[in-house]
Amino acid sequence: MARDPLPMGAWGSIHVHRLGAGSWQARTRFRDLDGKIRHVEARGASSASARRNLQQKLVDRKTPRDGLVNSRDKIEQLAKVFLVDLEASDKASRTKDKYDYCVNKYILPALGEVRIGEATSGVIDRFIRGLVEDVGPSTARSCGAVLSWMFKVALRHDAVTSNPVRGITIPRGKKSKPKALDVEQYRDLRAKVIEWEREPTLGRPRTQELHEMMDFFIATGVRPGELFAVRWDDLDLTATPPTVFINATVIRTRTGGARIQDHPKSQHGVRHLAMPAFLVEQLLLRRNRQKQSGVSNPLDLIFPSSTGTTVDPNNVGKLWRKVADRAGYEWVTFKTFRKATSTRIARTLGPEAAAYQAGHSKISMTQKHYIEEIHEALDTTSVTDAFKPEDETQPVHETGQEDQPGGTEMPSSEEVSEPPEGPQEPTQEDER
Repeated sequence: MARDPLPMGAWGSIHVHRLGAGSWQARTRFRDLDGKIRHVEARGASSASARRNLQQKLVDRKTPRDGLVNSRDKIEQLAKVFLVDLEASDKASRTKDKYDYCVNKYILPALGEVRIGEATSGVIDRFIRGLVEDVGPSTARSCGAVLSWMFKVALRHDAVTSNPVRGITIPRGKKSKPKALDVEQYRDLRAKVIEWEREPTLGRPRTQELHEMMDFFIATGVRPGELFAVRWDDLDLTATPPTVFINATVIRTRTGGARIQDHPKSQHGVRHLAMPAFLVEQLLLRRNRQKQSGVSNPLDLIFPSSTGTTVDPNNVGKLWRKVADRAGYEWVTFKTFRKATSTRIARTLGPEAAAYQAGHSKISMTQKHYIEEIHEALDTTSVTDAFKPEDETQPVHETGQEDQPGGTEMPSSEEVSEPPEGPQEPTQEDER
């Protein structure tokens, strides 16, 4: 009866013999992952040393197409291979920057010296839990996604047999309920921003455009990056109603600074949005001011920088936080304007219209993160009034005597010996 062949990745008996003084050789048969059996040998200063060296060599054994990393390499080496894989992927530039930052800021300092084969689920879990405590769940989830991708690369190169990140649970941060500006709050905030813009200052004058950016945000619900990528050609002011075509966004990369990306955050972000009359009037005045100023605007942007280049949303966001704190609206960010727009549209036209306006693919996301809950009662009486009974006559109490025109005199408490007949208030027992 023929013997069963060696399983793939297994080896047979190890034979050790002496080659000379202080030199030993260990040798065995190994079935590679391509199914072929090959002889593998290793040497050492002693019989035990030669055997150990051969066993380690067998553990690290690869097929003839050796991978770029193996289980004995450090995670630092795996990170280099991963970053090449990341750069060649179709991920957005911002995602590439974010993952590169996670690798260099968090993963390499903590796990760079750990060997790939030593990175068990327990090791990864302790690292992730530490991030949750130190920097929060959001960053921990990003690092978890990066590590999962890194070990997928290790799997492709046979450096591990399973992904140690699989099965690790990363807690989510507590999401606060959406809070939107109402009309009165917006008008008050806008007045205070204009007041801040007009205050005299020493040195460089303050920007006079924050309140116009606010108006565009509140009227359209666009993202900051989308606003700063809008060109004059994207407007159709002759349409009924006038529209703006959102088809790009401004991103910031670690190498190129702020630049215009030729598509929004997602494919659902490409959309035509109607503009109210007050915004159209303001844009017409703005276009005339730009023409009269003579400042270069080679990109034909509605909101260019003072030098005619692309505006960095991060820089404007830093300025906004100072102004909002000064105005007493420290809780208001640019995203708050999107929430205000989504909330008002949802309450009048429905959540589907709000999701389209915001450029979301799922209505549930708009409802969860952008639409403020209604805290006051809605006037639904026009609907519920349909349940009004047809017979509106009231039950007649049986008193044993006819009602007198002047009214019936109620008996005194001394004259009442038994409860009167007729409908009575239900007792607690009855309601149960």
